[in-house]
Amino acid sequence: MDAADWLMLQGSQPEFVAPKGVIVPYRSHKPKVWGFVQANYREDYGKSLIKNGSNKTPFSLLNPDLKDNSGLNVFRARLALRGMADNENKVNYFVMTEFGNNGINNLAGHSNVATYFSDASVTLKYIPYAKVRVGKFKYPGSEEGLQAVFVSPYVSFTTMTNQQLLERQIKNVGTAQTGAAAGGASTVHYTSTSIDQPIGAFRDTGVQIFDTVKVKDNWAVTYAYMYGNGTGIANSNSNDNRTHYGYLALEDTYGGRGYFTRCMKFYVWGQTGKRVLLSNNTSSIETTRKRYGLGMTYYNHGIRFEAEYMKAKGMIFTGPKDTDSNPLINDWQFQYAFGEENVADGGYVNLQYELMPKKVEVFGRYDYQNRLTNDVKGERDFKTLTLGASYRFKGATRIDFNYAFRDAKAPGNANAQKVLDNMGNRLEVQITAAF
Repeated sequence: MDAADWLMLQGSQPEFVAPKGVIVPYRSHKPKVWGFVQANYREDYGKSLIKNGSNKTPFSLLNPDLKDNSGLNVFRARLALRGMADNENKVNYFVMTEFGNNGINNLAGHSNVATYFSDASVTLKYIPYAKVRVGKFKYPGSEEGLQAVFVSPYVSFTTMTNQQLLERQIKNVGTAQTGAAAGGASTVHYTSTSIDQPIGAFRDTGVQIFDTVKVKDNWAVTYAYMYGNGTGIANSNSNDNRTHYGYLALEDTYGGRGYFTRCMKFYVWGQTGKRVLLSNNTSSIETTRKRYGLGMTYYNHGIRFEAEYMKAKGMIFTGPKDTDSNPLINDWQFQYAFGEENVADGGYVNLQYELMPKKVEVFGRYDYQNRLTNDVKGERDFKTLTLGASYRFKGATRIDFNYAFRDAKAPGNANAQKVLDNMGNRLEVQITAAF
């Protein structure tokens, strides 16, 4: 997790530096083709609990398809094209596709329509201190979601980010549920009746105004505001889910370039948007989805430190639910505590140290999530400690070893705790090949 200015790295071609930090002596509008592949082996040591034919333990199965608790997977395979469309570097473009087996193409075992364009945007740089980016791209937000995934040594996202920030797009839901149907919760839950959209992937389609402005010596302020459709990377122009995104960061840069920038950064971010669903194909229900947080990052002298706190209100994701009573078939749908009165909070602390500069690294991350703290019976508390090591062959091409110690509690619900007791630790090994 490099302490980098991700908004500028991803949304704007630098004046004299190529995308991976290579100094070039001239401006060229020759397109830069690049990409990466991430293949991994994961094994979950949790147990499965089948009750009345339904699987109650999706947390013991591996994403994206939630079918097995161990296996090999080509998780990401992305090809990208970026560059400047003119000699003056006033018009930049960025396009990326996804060929891997993940939530973009195979969410919860519901195979979507093959490869998606995860990114397709144009940035205009005509207005001083106000670059304008239009299209589909990563929205300004949490550091964990905003950073380039191929530079992180962690195979999985933190629990709070995975459940509450990485949005699952749903359109149709069934009957409102409480009590046993909602895991004992007294708050109103809805379960999707179909999954036909890719995961949000921390992206949206819209327009963004952003820039980084020097303020004193090596200090700079980065800001961004984006107005988006709120539909993730799905090809939809609906205004029903319109969402506002805001971001502000203060950075002290020590040196380095591109993804290897050495700096200290403090940031805050927030997003709010409408979510409209159709219930039983008869009536629409509407709420507001809010997410916000603050954090800091530091990278210098081979040490990376990062900490972030996040809060969620409305559209609280409470996990996949097996809706098929056949024990041999899992039909995973998504369950939400829909109303804005529902809340969750969480965060993480990450520490990495390079034993050999840009070659051998060890790391540890503690993350937590307190979900539905407004509901005694519905509250679930998650804690994960991930330890690991990385060996870099060259640049971002490396092998990462992760071992996650996972724990979950239902402090006010003994029956739910019996289900959570089936959660186990997880081993993950991933190879990243970048070009």
